Amino acid sequence: MEVTDKNILKHYLSSILVYGIVLLILFVSPLFNQNIENPWTSYFVVLLIYYILYVIFAYPIFKKFRPQSILDSRNVVIIDYFKRQFAKGRNIEQKLFEMNLNENEKQAFVILFIKTFFGVYSLNLLCNKFLPQMSYNFDFLSEMFSQSAQYMEMNGIWGGILQFIDDTADMWLSFVFTITAFVFAFSYLTEADFLKNRIKYADTTPLGILSCIMCFYPFILISERLLPVNMQELVPIDGLHVRLTVYILAIFVNFISMVAILRLGTKSGNLTNRGIVTGFPYNIIRHPDYAMQICYIILTFIPLYLAGDLNVLGDIVLTVGMILWIGVYVLRAITEERNLIKDDEYKKYCQKVKYRFIPKVY
Repeated sequence: MEVTDKNILKHYLSSILVYGIVLLILFVSPLFNQNIENPWTSYFVVLLIYYILYVIFAYPIFKKFRPQSILDSRNVVIIDYFKRQFAKGRNIEQKLFEMNLNENEKQAFVILFIKTFFGVYSLNLLCNKFLPQMSYNFDFLSEMFSQSAQYMEMNGIWGGILQFIDDTADMWLSFVFTITAFVFAFSYLTEADFLKNRIKYADTTPLGILSCIMCFYPFILISERLLPVNMQELVPIDGLHVRLTVYILAIFVNFISMVAILRLGTKSGNLTNRGIVTGFPYNIIRHPDYAMQICYIILTFIPLYLAGDLNVLGDIVLTVGMILWIGVYVLRAITEERNLIKDDEYKKYCQKVKYRFIPKVY
């Protein structure tokens, strides 16, 4: 079907209006702005520049390439839904009926929510946490690396390496988190055929959405009140050997998680049908990122057990909390596969890679 100039203009104007409203909501929302120290380097500045560039360049690009996806514009669907609510000449029963969302409208609203929520979250982390620390991390690692010869001279080769890891573990984790946050921000805030990240459909069920957003700010503020604490950073451990073991494992599992996310690339969005990826580590298990996140959860709870200041009841509460947080990621994988399994290609992939998290087990 041919993409007409009218289709292009309608999609372009609808997109400008929808994205503009989202940007305004983000600007006035205290939930995403309370941690911003420097407004000029905030995620909102990046989004505003991105929006201005879209306003300037999107229409001529659409005119030039006329992508077929314009015919299924979700932003047009959203605008048409609101236009329908304000149509005249209807009684109250008709108005209530028109408020119901059909499946196409559900998909449009949920996908907009997904891209806004996760894209803004990832960009917020980049602009207000990871990127401001980048210069310090590089300087610190450079200084530690220059002292590695002294470490090895004092403690031997292996002793020097272990001391270097002990001093720099947080920096390496920060670098891994920075890379993954960048990939997520880019993948959620862009969508195009040439990027191969066009969203086919999303999970519109409350359970599917809840299982994903409860792990992220600001919803995690509620989650942590309902579930025992989920540590997002490693707590220092007194014993050197135990501490190094936990640090090395934490770096390793997050590195594998980063590899899994980089393998997905622009298709790394949650809650979406992202297409099939079969290279390492997806040739071993179907959800390597979630599996590594579960391992990291366990590692973050270990220091709390070793602190030794909990009674039996405290240990039980801690264990229940860890199991519940693991259950969240298992639930995320299951709800995500409900969408992925709609593709015959993914069904074939499941026949070849039979296990979700642990090879030969589950």
